[in-house]
Amino acid sequence: MIMKILLPVIGVRGDVQLFIALAKALNNNGYEATVALNQKFVKLAESYGVNYYSLGGEIDDGVNEMQEIIRAKNNLEAAKLGTDFFFEGVREHTKTLQELCSLYDLIIGYGSFGLAEADKANKPFISVVIDPTMAEKKFSKNIGLNIGLIVEKIALYFLMGRKYEQFRKEIGAPSSNKSSNPPMIILPMSQEVVKPSHNWTKKNVISGYWYSESPLNYSPPEDLLEFIEAGKKPLFISFGSAAWSEEDNSALMKILFEGVQQAGARAIIQNTENYTDKIPENIHLVQEIPYNWLFDHVSCVIHHCGLGTTAEVLKAGLPSIPVPFMVDQYTWAERIHSLGAATHPIPRKKLTGEKLSKAITEIRDNSLIRENAKNLGRKIRKENGLKNAISAIESINNSSVNSQ
Repeated sequence: MIMKILLPVIGVRGDVQLFIALAKALNNNGYEATVALNQKFVKLAESYGVNYYSLGGEIDDGVNEMQEIIRAKNNLEAAKLGTDFFFEGVREHTKTLQELCSLYDLIIGYGSFGLAEADKANKPFISVVIDPTMAEKKFSKNIGLNIGLIVEKIALYFLMGRKYEQFRKEIGAPSSNKSSNPPMIILPMSQEVVKPSHNWTKKNVISGYWYSESPLNYSPPEDLLEFIEAGKKPLFISFGSAAWSEEDNSALMKILFEGVQQAGARAIIQNTENYTDKIPENIHLVQEIPYNWLFDHVSCVIHHCGLGTTAEVLKAGLPSIPVPFMVDQYTWAERIHSLGAATHPIPRKKLTGEKLSKAITEIRDNSLIRENAKNLGRKIRKENGLKNAISAIESINNSSVNSQ
């Protein structure tokens, strides 16, 4: 009998893309994998030919919340807003997830999304974590690590712990301390970028990055090809699928135009919002585009350092100009800078045309950054994160499922 695996995911496009890549790989390995996602990502799932279940929702779901997170005064405020947003999604989708979990043999969820429902259905649950600071940790001989762990546990408890335990009680799931889930936590990232900490438990598995091929039947538009061929390789700028307000987006675009112009460069900018003002000749705007096609045609990437975008940039061996603006993005920005594959991060709130221009010039003049990025890319391309993830899943899968 073919094993049925449900992959519930909540978050931005980059998060959903990871689960679509895993679902496709699982299907190719003989499993029946289905992604449960927000309605606004249904077309994305269809473009990759994977089975999906819509959790409902509207195209603008989370837009206001995301704008609040972006505008947060500090990381703590952003974390609280993000946690509240996540928990709202957990409550909104729990009825559907309870129904779905009972129909599947294994649940592989985003963080703890679907965990309580899997426990209620007595099904094994594997957690996928995109932030290495959220890996499961244990107390060790290192006092500094222990203090950090205590602070982290206290923060998590006050951010979500009490609410989450009450939620589990409401839906009839056992308390967290009575659950054997998750038996494994998979971190879809490269050990060339993230090293296991001394106080990590054996549950944590760093698989390597998860990559998708280009969507089915993708062909680039003619105007984009013409722009690429009209001069030297352009820069590429993307801040992911975060929902900027019209005012924020307009101000950001002006900064980007100014910085690119001052550096005497050309750029392709991914802009998911409507932009009606004049666009300079050295700029080309796109909305949807597969990175693994585009990155053969650009020289550098200016990005927010979300996990998915960072993975694609590193794989391509391209140098980065990091512009993080919330939560784990700061971790990734600092990490790729420390590896010598990126300029010093420029927080979004401190980004100016002049700072961007200087960073572009640094990338152009600093051959060491470009060489470091190429070398890192060669190492990462030798990894097979999806294969490693499936092997890890299979290593615990039979015993976990057979015990149900």
